[in-house]
Amino acid sequence: MRIKTTFIHFSYILASVLCLALPWTTTAMASGGYHTVVKTDYGLLKGYISNDVMVWKGVPYAKAPVDGLRWKAPQAPSRWQGIRDATKPANKCTQLKTTDDWIRTGVVDADSSEDCLYVDIYRPARPAFHHEKLPVYVWIHGGSNNFGSAMQYDGSALADRSNVVVVVVQYRLGPLGWLYHPSIQTGGADVLSDSGNFGTLDHARALKWIRGNIDAFGGDPRNVLVTGESAGAHNTMNMVISPLGKGLFHKAMSQSGGMATIPTTAGRVQANDIIDKLIRYKENVDAATAAARRQAMESDATLGAYLRTSSAGDFFLAMLKYGSVPTFSAFEDGTVLPAGGWMPAIRAGNYNKMPIILGSNEYESKSFMPLYAAYVKPLGVPSGSYTWFNLMNVLKQDMAITLYDVLPTQHDRDVYEVAGLYGSRNWKAKFVDTVAHELVGVQNHVYAYLFKWGGVGSGPSPFDFIYGAGHAAEIPFFFGGDKGLFGYPFVAANEAGRKQLQYAMMKYLANFAWTGNPNYYDAYHPGAGKHHFHHLYLPKWKEWTNTAGAPKALVFDADFDSAKISMTADELTVEGVTAAFEAAMTTYGMTPAEKAASRIFQFSKPW
Repeated sequence: MRIKTTFIHFSYILASVLCLALPWTTTAMASGGYHTVVKTDYGLLKGYISNDVMVWKGVPYAKAPVDGLRWKAPQAPSRWQGIRDATKPANKCTQLKTTDDWIRTGVVDADSSEDCLYVDIYRPARPAFHHEKLPVYVWIHGGSNNFGSAMQYDGSALADRSNVVVVVVQYRLGPLGWLYHPSIQTGGADVLSDSGNFGTLDHARALKWIRGNIDAFGGDPRNVLVTGESAGAHNTMNMVISPLGKGLFHKAMSQSGGMATIPTTAGRVQANDIIDKLIRYKENVDAATAAARRQAMESDATLGAYLRTSSAGDFFLAMLKYGSVPTFSAFEDGTVLPAGGWMPAIRAGNYNKMPIILGSNEYESKSFMPLYAAYVKPLGVPSGSYTWFNLMNVLKQDMAITLYDVLPTQHDRDVYEVAGLYGSRNWKAKFVDTVAHELVGVQNHVYAYLFKWGGVGSGPSPFDFIYGAGHAAEIPFFFGGDKGLFGYPFVAANEAGRKQLQYAMMKYLANFAWTGNPNYYDAYHPGAGKHHFHHLYLPKWKEWTNTAGAPKALVFDADFDSAKISMTADELTVEGVTAAFEAAMTTYGMTPAEKAASRIFQFSKPW
């Protein structure tokens, strides 16, 4: 389904004519509300107001990447006449329908389309907002770079409480966003498109649009923070490293990033696999026949046309039918991203230096572990008749089972805990501590955090053990959301401590958005109206230092009644975590099969 541009004539054209005599974008209405018509470089937009927040949805930042623009670098959007309706969300980028607990279904999401390069924008509602210069908070959503959309994220509370302009970016996903294969390349005539990094190019295009247009919404193009979680954190760091990001933003935050860039040789192997599965899916042939047909089409130069005329959804359906939909990392093509990836660029100081926050959650791995039930059950984990997948049934309460039915022995629970804890420490070691350590060698203003809320003492049972501070659990705390991870942990008993922690985390980030320093107190609020953070004391968030034993990261936690925030001096390495993990498995008397199951969650190798 494609979003149709709706043009509004008569009353709003009259409003725009009246605005010709005034500074662009708003005038107070007699009713006490405000016009939400803004002038961008490409035409007029009309949004809406909800709960004291101005909102514009489905704002195009590039032409639709369809037909001849599939697998091409994004182009500036076309201009339009009249006033474009920006009150409804755009389609998601093409993806499979995914459940709330991250299970991909065998159905293409009906609300997704290749016509998807849009942003949603939120800001506090005030008269004459176009005169303001608020910080811009750019959010790049997560989802393994194969699912997710702007629809999932309401930036209203963040915009209102932090007094910022929030921009939520959509971008091409899966093999439409990252595909490295000569059949769709130009042989060097278009080096950006030849990179295969179409989703990464979308991020750069969105930031260029923001630089040229965000002042119409009262945002400051010279004060832009880019943030993202999971794959969005990977994409944020890619913009930090990429020469395409130079001058487009000024500070960054990586939340639970867990993906590294890959060389183009690995990209080619991945592309061959995806294409072979597509051929199997479309032609109903076996794997060997599909590979032979791909090679034949490569030889006679017909593969490009075959791919371009294939349905976008078929790529996803084929991957799922013949395996699973993989994570899509960006390619080290030498143009969009440097050969060798992040670390050589950081160590050489050859990247976009800026204040930066890096963070992870105490139990990142536990959000995924129930989804790996089919891999660990053949290894005898857990010991009873149920699987880790049934832990989701425990929380959903759609089966008459408890945690102790699924994990019937203390040893079963120990195996689950060891796999989850050390898998998450491995994650932190590579993507937070090691990256912070290297960044501090070439720049100042590096901050780190560890999010711990949701475990025993803050989360409800048995969520506190099954997921705890799992992957994505921190998002509603930074975003001001009212729903916790998978909809379970926000309960009345923990409301006081949880809300205090949420407000603290939002204040740190508001400070950072305004100044590049999470400790700067209240300078962002003069004349801003509602003041949500007046009397909230925050411990000092110290910069990361490589000095042994010195404070390095801020710990975000709470009990049921109040926030518990402090610095920690812990610094992890992948090698150190691996050694501790092996020792823990021995201490708990794990069998070789149980050890093999637990090692699945040691996702990361040293850089």
